[in-house]
Amino acid sequence: MEAPRLPPAVLAAAADRVGGALEVAATALDGLLEVAGDRALLGEAAAVLEAGQPAMAPVWHLAEAARGPDPPSALTELRRQLTADADAAVEAATTWLVDHLAARPGGHPTGGHAGAVATVSHSSLVDRVLGRPEAEGAGLSTAPDRDPGAGSSTWPVVGLVGADAIGPGALLNADGTRELVERLPTLVVATAVKLVPAEVFGRLGGAGFEVVPLAAVAAVVVGGEVLSPAEAGRRAAGLGRRVS
Repeated sequence: MEAPRLPPAVLAAAADRVGGALEVAATALDGLLEVAGDRALLGEAAAVLEAGQPAMAPVWHLAEAARGPDPPSALTELRRQLTADADAAVEAATTWLVDHLAARPGGHPTGGHAGAVATVSHSSLVDRVLGRPEAEGAGLSTAPDRDPGAGSSTWPVVGLVGADAIGPGALLNADGTRELVERLPTLVVATAVKLVPAEVFGRLGGAGFEVVPLAAVAAVVVGGEVLSPAEAGRRAAGLGRRVS
């Protein structure tokens, strides 16, 4: 009899080098739910995901759920939360950006007007925020991550980034994030599965990722809440008791 094979969704998520962390997590969860009743295969699947995505905090959360006392229920609830938190985060981040723009009227000395949002790397949450009618109606648009100078119709006044992980004192995201947050007030848009305690955050990372101090960003959206960097860090630290 042929040995059970890992679900294609698990293998796809482990090998994904294009999708954002939430997209990868959603695919991974769908795959894990296929084998949620098989403890051995579920454990193997979790290990493959951890090896394939060493920089993504959501993978730690789903691995914890897979190894818990009731994997089917835990994974199902995590899948539900993933969608609900993402929707709430998009709404909260859009409101923050629109309010920030309203508080900074005026034009650029070279002739452009304020309203552009600078970002780095791919993030499904960032894409959703910038595609919201409220954002477009307020004049928000994407622009090069540096001031383009004379002749440009818009110039960036705010940064918007996702995060692959948020720890007690720092966040992990694509290279270029640190330079952006040092230059522009930057909002981090995330969900609860991006928060991890220090013990886990220290194990995450890889080529193409950099660690950025939380104190360098303007605010952190976690689900439907806009948090100060310090509060986001405290919530990540509070997860430490889950680490055995």
